[in-house]
Amino acid sequence: MRASARNTRQRSTVDAVLSNNRLQRLNGDGGQVTSEKVARLCGDHLEHAYEALRLTTSGTSCVSCCYHALLPNTVICSTSVNSINCYDTAHGMLVSQQSKGPRRCSNAFNPSLSHVAVYGDPMAPAIELQLCSCNKFAFLEGPTAEVRCCVVSDDGSIVVSGGREGQTFLWHITQPGGPTAEPVIRRFTLPGHSKSSMVKACCVSADGLWAATGGNDGNVLLWDLAGFCPDADDNAAADAAQLAGQDSKGSKAAADAADKPAAPVQLSALLQLPKGEQVSCLDLSRDGSWLAVGSRSGKVYLMPHGATELQQLPAWHQDGYKVRCCALSPDGSKLLSAAEDARLVLWDVASGSCVLCVHEHFKPIRGCCWSPDGRHIVTVGLDSLLCVLDVVLLSNQHRLRVPIRLNTGPPRSRRGSCATAAETAAPR
Repeated sequence: MRASARNTRQRSTVDAVLSNNRLQRLNGDGGQVTSEKVARLCGDHLEHAYEALRLTTSGTSCVSCCYHALLPNTVICSTSVNSINCYDTAHGMLVSQQSKGPRRCSNAFNPSLSHVAVYGDPMAPAIELQLCSCNKFAFLEGPTAEVRCCVVSDDGSIVVSGGREGQTFLWHITQPGGPTAEPVIRRFTLPGHSKSSMVKACCVSADGLWAATGGNDGNVLLWDLAGFCPDADDNAAADAAQLAGQDSKGSKAAADAADKPAAPVQLSALLQLPKGEQVSCLDLSRDGSWLAVGSRSGKVYLMPHGATELQQLPAWHQDGYKVRCCALSPDGSKLLSAAEDARLVLWDVASGSCVLCVHEHFKPIRGCCWSPDGRHIVTVGLDSLLCVLDVVLLSNQHRLRVPIRLNTGPPRSRRGSCATAAETAAPR
């Protein structure tokens, strides 16, 4: 179901299923899409194997993706035309398509699609937060310039954004009276970035205890949300300070309110990339034990919890090609990085070595994510392709299954060290 205007409040097929607490296979609004399933060998000595399912997105390029939290084999994608598409990878179908605003905006959503943030409008910096599960919406005010990055926590209670003016904001959303009550929103300012630089990346861990922001100034700020106190916000502190200023005698209540901290979020670490580097993407592991950073020059960095410096990984992306996205696996043992050179690199976190380098796209990759069980990877790019990779690394290449081709498209050029294994692999 497609909404005809920005403020139209119609539930998509997925939203209706979630609100009714029913899990069922959905009938596709867009029907079957062109798909192809292939098996490939990869590596310097063709020592690794994987299977890939390639789905077309009907000429629409996707800019971000994630697996649905409740519906298996359902991938949620945010497109370049500001719509949210849901694909059923098991049947190769477009399940649902819903518009979320004008074309110049972007979307940020949690895996259950209960909260969707529409941002990036240069004429209206406020973020529109759509609470799809209860059919409500609210505007998150605070940014004074275009919002360049935004993230919604898994439970939808925390929204973090960064903008062109160099400021970072955190909103805490609660619904004390249940799903039908009006949400209570409190805003906090996260200082630390240079006001002359742009905040380009932000992320929140799955457990909601950690947040990270990064910008063009090369700084990465790690925030500890464990002691988060949503009882105080910027607005309350400003009102208290004004009240204390108006009261010439300075009542004790006003003074106590003015002394209340405006941002009860603790800065855990301030990290800096090498001089001249700019942060392009960030990701935190589910428990916040690892932090991954991608740079504009094509470099990838890792840092374990408690460390004070970022560790640079070997150069596998082409120099000068921006790392668009990075994603840590659910167990924190693997890392994905995708760049504008159309390469997807799989890293081993413990050793910092490259495990797999995949060339399934022929245009820049814009988004990548892990399945909840960590067995599959999804990538989307500007070539209107959605690729699902089966990451079962095999030591014996003869165990590779013969590929199944559903709707074979035109032959693709083989680049790098990856090669199709249709002729060399024997059936299991």
